[in-house]
Amino acid sequence: MSFISPEFCYIALIFYLVYWSLKDFPIVQKTYLTACSYGFYATWSIKFTIILFLFSLWIWWAGEWIKKPSSIERYKKLKLTTVISLSLSLLIMTKYYEFLRSSIDAALMIGGVHHKLPFIELVVPAGVSFFSFQAITYLVWQSKESQEEFKNKNQLIEVLLYLAFWPTLFAGPIFRAKNFFSQLKGPDVGKVIYIEKAIYFILLGLFQKIVLANWLSTNFVDPVYSYPENQNTVTVISGIWAYALQIFFDFSAYTLIVTGLGFLLGYQIPINFRQPYLAINLQDFWKRWHISLSTFIRDYIYVPLGGNQQGFTKTQINIFIAMLLSGLWHGANTTFLIWGALHAVGVIVSNINSRNSLVLLSEIYSRIFTLVFICIAWVFFRADNLEIAFSVLDHLRNIEGTFTQNHLVLIILSVIFFNLSQRADQLEIMVISWSKRHWGWKFFIAVTGIIFMIIDAGPNGVPAFIYYRF
Repeated sequence: MSFISPEFCYIALIFYLVYWSLKDFPIVQKTYLTACSYGFYATWSIKFTIILFLFSLWIWWAGEWIKKPSSIERYKKLKLTTVISLSLSLLIMTKYYEFLRSSIDAALMIGGVHHKLPFIELVVPAGVSFFSFQAITYLVWQSKESQEEFKNKNQLIEVLLYLAFWPTLFAGPIFRAKNFFSQLKGPDVGKVIYIEKAIYFILLGLFQKIVLANWLSTNFVDPVYSYPENQNTVTVISGIWAYALQIFFDFSAYTLIVTGLGFLLGYQIPINFRQPYLAINLQDFWKRWHISLSTFIRDYIYVPLGGNQQGFTKTQINIFIAMLLSGLWHGANTTFLIWGALHAVGVIVSNINSRNSLVLLSEIYSRIFTLVFICIAWVFFRADNLEIAFSVLDHLRNIEGTFTQNHLVLIILSVIFFNLSQRADQLEIMVISWSKRHWGWKFFIAVTGIIFMIIDAGPNGVPAFIYYRF
């Protein structure tokens, strides 16, 4: 069941009314939220729900075991490494086994060894990348002595809720354990917070997904990547840029909607975007795009590798490894590896340039160059395979084609997008301020009606959010 389906709207209306009525009974409310989270996941797959439940049981037990005091520091690190490795086995086996199997077989063939690893048909549980990473943050958090105030206080049901928390279960953002549990035990949990901001986020997210992302996909992106052999310079350039907008609107929409839904539950979900296409360089881009993933990669991969503490060359190697894993996280496909490698090389070249002052660009040219690089890299992210990606890029040379009315609309949309991006914070403050002055039951009913109308009026077959795949 999707967040943008009419069925979800009707069920959510009933769910929230019951949830709010239980605010004076926190244990019952917590149990109700946990049960509904598992029920929501079960609408996708009963099998996935059982897997998530068993995985959560393991994480809770591992957390209890790992936080037991040990006088030997090396033993504590070994315990943590062991449970993290075992916890990642679900993600690796279901999402990457076939990719690893085919890669190893190909390598053996090159070496003259004609032996194939067994084929195993595995189904990837929805959201496995997200709840696996959240589990890692929980285990690391439990292993730290600085978290003494929370030790021995995390009940099984709280861990079950954390890993199945329905707003972030399918496509994030990655909700770190310390952040989640501090809110779970805080005074606002179970109560509506930031109601005006919640409504603004939900409405903006619905508009971005149902109207903008869907229009871009239908008119520009899908034709280019479905039939690259029929394209020309105009259609390819518009398709590449349209996908850059589409993936932003799509993922931003998801984050806005779930953040708004989280406010209605009494939770503040981590910020995931800060106008990424205004980035002045690639380092700046990764501080603005999918922030929960980029900070996770930084804190749990880049820093443990040594970060920037072992000299310039080793820092660049660490960056390359971290960015490559960031690409691979999105899927077991060579296209994602190349996407990650492109960003890794881009960041490294940028660091070398900054260190040696080889090329100095003004801010506006730096932003343009960065955006063009990001858009080219998106080609490999969007394409189903390398053949399609290179075919799309190759048809940039097919200098023909004409501008249509849709291209004019795309240009106008782009101009509006960049203007609003620079004023996004002021616009948010203005809308929320206006909402507060007009807040009341009539306003609430009107907004609820608008939400239902947007979803009902949306075109049939609106595709699922892009990041549901990951």
